[in-house]
Amino acid sequence: MNCILQVFQNELTCSICRNYFVDPITIDCGHSFCRPCFYLSLQNRSVLDHCSECQKAIQQKDFHTNVTLKQMVLTVRQARLWQFLRSRDNRCRIHMEAKQIFCEDQRSLLCLHCSTSQEHGAHRHCSVEEAAEQHREKLLKTMCSLWEKCCENDRNLIVESVATRSWEIYVISRGEAIRAEYDELAQIYHTEKQQHLERLQREGKEIFDQFQDSEARMAHKRQLLRGMYTELKEMCHKPDVELLLDFGDILQRSEAVCVHMPQPVKAELTAVIIPGLIARAMQRLSLCIMEALALITSYKEI
Repeated sequence: MNCILQVFQNELTCSICRNYFVDPITIDCGHSFCRPCFYLSLQNRSVLDHCSECQKAIQQKDFHTNVTLKQMVLTVRQARLWQFLRSRDNRCRIHMEAKQIFCEDQRSLLCLHCSTSQEHGAHRHCSVEEAAEQHREKLLKTMCSLWEKCCENDRNLIVESVATRSWEIYVISRGEAIRAEYDELAQIYHTEKQQHLERLQREGKEIFDQFQDSEARMAHKRQLLRGMYTELKEMCHKPDVELLLDFGDILQRSEAVCVHMPQPVKAELTAVIIPGLIARAMQRLSLCIMEALALITSYKEI
């Protein structure tokens, strides 16, 4: 019987974290994992990914919770919780009764007599079983929002990384275009050309530094977000009673991590007035006007 129970428990265990499933998902090949474990593992590997169990390619993008597995895990957790609640270690030292009530205000387990006492009577109470599932669901909901922030920040980090590498090339190309324009003008514009190129280099360097700073902030935010996500995942894996007693301010800290998400730099060189190029454009405009007037005159003579 114990052997059968062990096999049953193994089927409800994630191969990545070796704990009971938390928000289990089943991928294309049929293997199942905790959603948070799978997400974190997926981001640490290549885009064209494979199942860590059978090495088959993962084509699926949207993963739904395996409700059957989740309910089976809940049943096992409840059985383990009931076993603990009925144990001698969980008896009230004053009333010698099982502590099956959770006090949300003081985050402690109480027996029925203690929960109605003057000390705890005005506090918020519920069964340990109900409290554990409520807290775990709150964690999962928070993790869902947090993961969206992780993905958003990763996308921005990719954009900023590419922009940082491309910016120097863009500034060089812009400089070559300016030189080409000035080379067609008279030598008197040489000083103006140098001033314009120097300003281009100065602005280009300032914006390049902004890109690097932004990329560094996003990389740091990535560490914070993933670290918080991992902490939430580990809290979800804790046994019910331990989860309740250690819950603390984890939701508030998770919310604080998502504040002030760094955004990509909107780079744009300031418009620089180039008198030489303006004069050239005015000459071209004058020629066009003269040609237009000549055509009008010719048309009238006809």
